Amino acid sequence: MAEYKGIKGFKVQYLDQDPVPAVAGWSAGGNMSTARRLLAGIGTQTAGLGFGGYSPPNTNMTNTEEYDGSSWTAGGSLSTGRNSLQGAGIQTAALGFGGQTAPAFVGTTEEYDGSTWSPSNPLNTARIFLAGAGIQTAALAFGGYTGDPAFNTGSTEEYDGSSWTNNPTGLGTVRRYLAGCGTQTAALAFGGTTTVTTAATEEYDGSTWTTGGSLGTARYGLTGAGIQTAALAIGGGPTTGATEEYDGISWTTVTSLSTARSGLAGAGTSSAALAFGGLTTVVTAATEEYVQYGEPNTFQNVGQVWYNDTTKALKYTSQTLVGSWATGGNYNTARTGLAAAGIQSAGLAFGGFIPGTVPEPSGVQSATEEYDGASWTAGGNMGKARNSLGGCGTQTAGLGFGGYDYAPVAPADLTNTEEYDGSSWTAGGSLGTARRGPAGAGTQTAGLAFGGINGVTPQSATEEYDGSAWTAGGSLATARRYLAGCGTQTAGLGFGGNTPPTNTAATEEYDGSSWTSGGNLNTARTNLGGAGTQTAGLGFGGTAPPVTGATEEYDGTSWTTSPGSLNTARGLAGAGTQSLAIGVGFPNLTEEWTIGGVSNIKTITVS
Repeated sequence: MAEYKGIKGFKVQYLDQDPVPAVAGWSAGGNMSTARRLLAGIGTQTAGLGFGGYSPPNTNMTNTEEYDGSSWTAGGSLSTGRNSLQGAGIQTAALGFGGQTAPAFVGTTEEYDGSTWSPSNPLNTARIFLAGAGIQTAALAFGGYTGDPAFNTGSTEEYDGSSWTNNPTGLGTVRRYLAGCGTQTAALAFGGTTTVTTAATEEYDGSTWTTGGSLGTARYGLTGAGIQTAALAIGGGPTTGATEEYDGISWTTVTSLSTARSGLAGAGTSSAALAFGGLTTVVTAATEEYVQYGEPNTFQNVGQVWYNDTTKALKYTSQTLVGSWATGGNYNTARTGLAAAGIQSAGLAFGGFIPGTVPEPSGVQSATEEYDGASWTAGGNMGKARNSLGGCGTQTAGLGFGGYDYAPVAPADLTNTEEYDGSSWTAGGSLGTARRGPAGAGTQTAGLAFGGINGVTPQSATEEYDGSAWTAGGSLATARRYLAGCGTQTAGLGFGGNTPPTNTAATEEYDGSSWTSGGNLNTARTNLGGAGTQTAGLGFGGTAPPVTGATEEYDGTSWTTSPGSLNTARGLAGAGTQSLAIGVGFPNLTEEWTIGGVSNIKTITVS
């Protein structure tokens, strides 16, 4: 920590409050323990509550979780498991109402005291996809769906702490799958579905609804936070991360969620909100926190030094680098066992297998796709369709090698190598050792292939490619299959994999001629992704078992587990750098890894 004598004579600012970050927006919070969608949420950013919802394959949940500003812990279970319900109140005095059991729509109402749920009188109109507002003793339920495709409802009901009363004046725009926030006498309703998706906003004054300013993005399955004159509209469907802020008159677009989703829940205020759960292409447990700062004395700058006259302390701002995963664009052909190459903004995915295909040979893939940092487009097909191949290089100079196909009905390990020029594949020199599940590193003209399995025998063989032919290199110390690799031909890194019947955490470093042991992974696993270099590597995902989203960073000596895990645990392929990586894996999910700076305010000791 810096000391006064070390900065004596340095000019500092004199402030009555600490500076704040210049950019408002969403950042990752702690994941929920149970991924779910169509759940309810209430409370604040530092004392949130999530309950109910739906978790595949077919579970209406009773689970309740409490958020403390960093992590979720289990709370008391609902008496009635259900999805598509709504809530009101705070973490220690909550209300849950409506929803769907299996298969009935219900008006069931329960009260939460911070530890247990107790039954109360039901809604007069049983419904799903409704919205709510208010507190436990003065709540509001409005909108929703009661059955037949035409049975949207505008019904509004008020709760007084024991029973619900119908308000004869319903919503002006009858709809389901809408969002709401505010209080029983000053509520806000927005978005949803009539017969089409709507942007309509309505304001409630305790007796009637009136029209407010329309959302910029019409959507359904969104969530809300805040009050009638300072609200947030968050996420929704079709799958979006769009966030808008309402000032009592109109909506303004602000920073989007990192993970676009629908069927999520929200809590908090317009300046300190929480979004959690929902559906991307899969059900997610991801939590995000939104912060919007008021006008400060000054914005933070790394290295900034100031004196806080309120706390009588000399302070400075430092920066911590933190990595996190965000959802990217889905690739077009869902498959497993594919290879990847390139960087986050110019990626390449090729080969693989579509699980469940009958007969199996027809499921082996030659498809190639190119990523631009947002979406995938079709590239030229490989000449040889194959599964569990290795890859390296770039989007415009890729290399694919090894793998297996069916010849004609039994799996056959391959030596085939192909080179990609950004549009088409051409045959290259064959591997000396046929294998599936190898790892790769380097470039198209200076590539490295190592490990894998031939038949039932794990391989330690390493081969070096010069752009036309493979030659033998030094063997791995640990023969293994389905490992990950990164780096270059003369500074490669191999880690993880499987040495039947167990997975390994072993890491080895290649110097262009031989392998030496490096620091072990913290989580032994196979079918993991890799990115980066020998001294700045990244390992992520795979099967431990079970499947894991764990992400680790390598510094040339040892691995450190990152707090940021994949949103969807799975086996996958990887590419990119330690700070900007991409992971692609079944069914067709893409995730992007980014290391960003987090500002830290520290107090300077005086001596």
